[in-house]
Amino acid sequence: MTSHPRTSTPSTRGRAGRRTRGLRTAAAIVAAILGGLVLVLALGNAFPPAANYVTLAAAVVWAWVGPQLVVVSALAVILSVPLWLAGRRKVLRGVASGLAVAALVASTIITGVLVNAGSTLGGSVDLAGAVALSASEEGPDEVTSYTTVDGEAQEARVYEPEDPEGAPVMMYIHGGAWAIGTAAESDASARWYADQGWYVVNVDYRLSTAEDPTWDKAPADVGCALSWAAQRAGAAGADPERLTVTGDSAGGHLALLLSWSAAADRATTSCPDLGEVPVPEAVVASYPVGDIQYTYDYGNAALGLEPKDFISDFLGGEPSEVPDRLAAVSPSTYFSEAAPATFVLQPERDDFIPAEGNHRLVEQAQSAGVDASIASIPFSHHGFDIIPGSLGDQIKRTVTVAWLQEQGLAP
Repeated sequence: MTSHPRTSTPSTRGRAGRRTRGLRTAAAIVAAILGGLVLVLALGNAFPPAANYVTLAAAVVWAWVGPQLVVVSALAVILSVPLWLAGRRKVLRGVASGLAVAALVASTIITGVLVNAGSTLGGSVDLAGAVALSASEEGPDEVTSYTTVDGEAQEARVYEPEDPEGAPVMMYIHGGAWAIGTAAESDASARWYADQGWYVVNVDYRLSTAEDPTWDKAPADVGCALSWAAQRAGAAGADPERLTVTGDSAGGHLALLLSWSAAADRATTSCPDLGEVPVPEAVVASYPVGDIQYTYDYGNAALGLEPKDFISDFLGGEPSEVPDRLAAVSPSTYFSEAAPATFVLQPERDDFIPAEGNHRLVEQAQSAGVDASIASIPFSHHGFDIIPGSLGDQIKRTVTVAWLQEQGLAP
């Protein structure tokens, strides 16, 4: 029996052609959707972040996944090509390719501006790592407590460098509106600094509620933690004389308050048995609540958090109702020429803890003789560094290292 080669029939060829045309059309539609979404996120930067959820997303997304959006835009351009090659669906291919190319140009420019800002400030970015969001999953070398107050142990997470002998010391204070968050959430960042050669202590503190304001408790806890961290680091062979305090958001506020009040010999502590609170050589604060009154007056709610609410919870009343408490926890109360070198990392699109408030604070500090500076991070919002390994995270870490190197406080 003789076999014959199978040949395509006109109907078979017709079905294949329709499938191909359908795939080209689908690819172009996907290209238009992807390009349109990226373009909306780019154009959203022309509007205030608090306008709506889209403009808020536009403010936060670039420091988190900017390189990924460039990749998405490039994919959209590729998906729009088949219709051009086929010379079909003129309107659809024009819309798809137009949106895709515009998205690619916009996303590349915004991401490039961010990378350049980091470079200008002395930092660097590994774009491949930013795309992969690669970060260490290794935790602390030890989890312990630095004190027990109100029957509650306050956690200290210790990260040792490969060689702690003579290592500079860093204490990190987490954020969270003084009401939420834990030190454990910052393991990746603390571990990274330890891997660069710092002896790092990452601490918790008493958190506020509407019924239990901690305006006096949280500052005393971090004061105690600093005494404990310096002594613990010294016992491990690190150099507590090369001490940096750093923190983010509410933790940035506590870092400024602690460092400046210690320099003015007015820091409080919840463990006086450990002696006086040491004065750090430097303080690094990222998007801190530097000016509480300004934040209360002008801060915009974001993702369910209202500045007026958590500030009132922290103080135990509106600022105007408790002026003595406001003064006690305002970093500006402790301006002096003895204050440690101060560095503020400020996302310029932040209207949750308004950027303008921190620019004003740094200008006032400089006028008072504080060695203070502020680094502006474009196309970024509050928590721009929150995703480990992201573009924002890399910029924050490497720019901080560059500044600490200038201060002689790096490994």
